Amino acid sequence: SLELTRELQECRCTARPQARERSPAQRPPREAGMSIEQRYTFFTQWYDPTAALTRVYQLVYYTDNTIEIFDMKNRRTFLKRMKYPDVSLRDLFVGNTVTIYARQLKITEYGDKFTADRFAESSETALAIIKRDALHDMPALLKTFAKAGLILAEARLCEVPAVCPGYLPEHAAGAVAVLLKAAAAIDTVSQIAAMSNGAFEALSTPEDVKVAASMLFGERASMLAAPACVDSTLLLVRPHAVKANLLGQVIEMVTDAGFVLRTFSTFTVSRANAEEFLEVYKGVVPEYREYVDELTSGTCFAAEVTYAPDPAQSVQQLRAVAGASDPEVARLLHPKSVRGLLAPSKGKNVVHCTDLPEDGPLEVEYFFNILAGA
Repeated sequence: SLELTRELQECRCTARPQARERSPAQRPPREAGMSIEQRYTFFTQWYDPTAALTRVYQLVYYTDNTIEIFDMKNRRTFLKRMKYPDVSLRDLFVGNTVTIYARQLKITEYGDKFTADRFAESSETALAIIKRDALHDMPALLKTFAKAGLILAEARLCEVPAVCPGYLPEHAAGAVAVLLKAAAAIDTVSQIAAMSNGAFEALSTPEDVKVAASMLFGERASMLAAPACVDSTLLLVRPHAVKANLLGQVIEMVTDAGFVLRTFSTFTVSRANAEEFLEVYKGVVPEYREYVDELTSGTCFAAEVTYAPDPAQSVQQLRAVAGASDPEVARLLHPKSVRGLLAPSKGKNVVHCTDLPEDGPLEVEYFFNILAGA
């Protein structure tokens, strides 16, 4: 908005009263305690629901895994420099959202030229468009992307406009768009595409990637089809699992068990939405607050899935594939389940799925009709 733009411009103004505190990025390296090569700055935005305002903060990341947050409007430190292991360099790129003490900070731009130059090299954006008839190859491709050091930024099953860069006639039936980030990401994805037997197209220039990403992930982009919300349930892969590159393995385990993905997309869930979605667990399970914190901590992956051999059993069968919510129990009773094999803890148990048949379609509707349309 115009008001927010003015605020950001004011934040950058160097002429200010002597009493005002300097931001970390404006302090000499000696005062900050380390050389400039070890410090990266970012402008971020946080929506304050109480005041109904979007606030601008400067996030400073130091390579000893400490962070500092500066309130740009009030010219004062908001969070003193401290260790925060849940945020790493791989999380810091424009467009991503990082959660720090329950505040979801969206990175809008780099805070200085040094940071911009450093991350322009290490966070190049690439786009892969997987053909609809190659959907069965998606788990293997996701694992290959992860092994190559590519970070999954966004993914969704969507319509591909004929004017989109990289469009092929095969995309008329829809395709899976996957946005990836890493150093030399375009070259890496292109090399993988060359060995994929035509399973997907890789865009070859940053300009094409930017245009296509806007068409496939922007505000006017559309999902391939509305969810059926009948004889289906929601598979929700938690942010920690997406960040740990487990998405391909989870999808592979679910589809190998007889499930079909009807529609799917990555999401960044606000705290208010996470609390609303998980409200049924409030006061029921002691991990409720931990589940909310986890769901808002980064990008999650949601899919409407149906159990092909018996669609009416979709909820029960997905619960069986997921295993017990407590990984320790799952390892004893369901050792080959998703949680039995992959979950590190009860609060970070890889996936969410309901055990109530009537809630399966409702959860699908929440993500794909309510959140997707918000």
